[in-house]
Amino acid sequence: VAVLINKNTASASEVLAGALKDNNRAVLIGEKSFGKGVVQTVSELSDGSGLAVTIAKYETPKHKEVNKVGIFPDVSTACPQDETFIQCLPRGF
Repeated sequence: VAVLINKNTASASEVLAGALKDNNRAVLIGEKSFGKGVVQTVSELSDGSGLAVTIAKYETPKHKEVNKVGIFPDVSTACPQDETFIQCLPRGF
């Protein structure tokens, strides 16, 4: 299985990509992912301001940090947004 990731791959899609990579179930192709690896809840305070509290963090099955780090592809290649997936694959895939 080949999975295309880029700088817009974030949150749950990063966790999935990281899990597939950690378990040798897929080859990740593209660019480093966004690096959004936390879950936050926002509460409104009595003065109208808000408070954001981190309540969880994402990590891969091998306990690799995702937040502000991202997931690195196995095969690096840039893919313009107007290209289709097949056109982004390096030769040999």
